[in-house]
Amino acid sequence: MNILVMMIGIFLILIMGCTNNEESSGETQVFEIANTEEVIGKKDEEVVTLRKHYMILNPPKDLKELKELVEKYSNDYPVEDEMKVIEGKNRTFYLSFYRESEDLPRDWQPDESYMNTDRMEHHKQDLITSIIWSDAEPQREYNVYDKSKEGNINKRLQFIEDQLVE
Repeated sequence: MNILVMMIGIFLILIMGCTNNEESSGETQVFEIANTEEVIGKKDEEVVTLRKHYMILNPPKDLKELKELVEKYSNDYPVEDEMKVIEGKNRTFYLSFYRESEDLPRDWQPDESYMNTDRMEHHKQDLITSIIWSDAEPQREYNVYDKSKEGNINKRLQFIEDQLVE
């Protein structure tokens, strides 16, 4: 019986080791953080805003490469069709991309429990890129950040489409 328990334990350790190696392969991945989409705007308001939040695993260190990564991702997975045009309304799109951290792990979910609140806005230190545009201003604005582990901005680049803003 003890040998069986020990063999099962070793088997589980091996499986967990393989899973961890797969997750930390160093490959860059982008995916939407589940349960964080927000649509902001009331019936009587002219503007409706769609906010979506994404995680980038192993983001490129080079800020121009990071901008190109999120630009390609947003082109490959367009959000405009998710929010149909409502007559007389102006749509604004705001996409936020975060790095994985101790406070914001890849499987993070919002928490609105009785004694704890953990929302996306509590993780600005891990925000590394954002894209904003609207029906009225269709040119996309990209903000790309190099941040310290604590969330302090070391360097920021801003682009309007492909033009670097000085």
